[in-house]
Amino acid sequence: MNGPYRHKSRAAIAVAVIGVLVAWYSQRDAQSSRAIPQNDPPVRTDTRENAPRPRETSLGPDHPGSHSHAGVDFDFYLMTLSWHPAFCADGHSNKPECGTTGAHPLTIHGLWPERLRAGAYPHDCPAPRLDLAPALERELEEYMPGVQSHLQEHEWRTHGACTGLDDDEYFQDAIKLARELDAALRPALTTLAGRETSAGELRAAANAYHAGLGATFVLQCHTLREAPSALRNRPFLIEVRQCVDHDGAGGAPGTPLDCASVQRRDQGCGSSFRIAELPR
Repeated sequence: MNGPYRHKSRAAIAVAVIGVLVAWYSQRDAQSSRAIPQNDPPVRTDTRENAPRPRETSLGPDHPGSHSHAGVDFDFYLMTLSWHPAFCADGHSNKPECGTTGAHPLTIHGLWPERLRAGAYPHDCPAPRLDLAPALERELEEYMPGVQSHLQEHEWRTHGACTGLDDDEYFQDAIKLARELDAALRPALTTLAGRETSAGELRAAANAYHAGLGATFVLQCHTLREAPSALRNRPFLIEVRQCVDHDGAGGAPGTPLDCASVQRRDQGCGSSFRIAELPR
């Protein structure tokens, strides 16, 4: 075919081919758009070092422990008290603090910042050297005989430095909590020394002192290295650990918590256990 009709036919074919190609690419793009939803969240590009650190656990928006304080990176405290005769009978009888038992055999081990996930507690944070006020140091000796072995320095360096408190505040709070638990439990513990008891009996004694107090602590038991041979396989009470919120000023310990709410429970005590005897 010659003339203008031939040129028009070629132009029409070219237009048709272009139309087909445009339709094919449009269809492919539409399919791609359906394969990847447009409301998907963007891919995160921040590195682990630069990404914000979320709290590892949450106590819930209405729980005091869900609030944060400057310098505080934990969920609650464990106020840990040792039954001193059991501590000394567990391979520590040669320590200087084990020569006698003072007026408070339920003694301060430490005030520990804790996270809900067991074993994830903060520790060994940078802090100034321990330098307690002399009057406070003397008061601490009454509830923490381990100061004779420099326990207070270990506890400050390992645990206290991570609380956001200064050293005087930290040990003042520990003494306050220890005094309350000692008043609630010492009468029962001294009466039961050398005998079998149960978690229920100790919690009943605590609840008689203050309603609900028994739910705020857990018990730690295990066998003693220096127990009498007939009792080598029996669990003994080693520690009482109270669960306390960090809702005080600046992250200080404040409200006692039901330990079940922070996933802490008795360990090693079974249905009954023994209270180590007081020295005579």
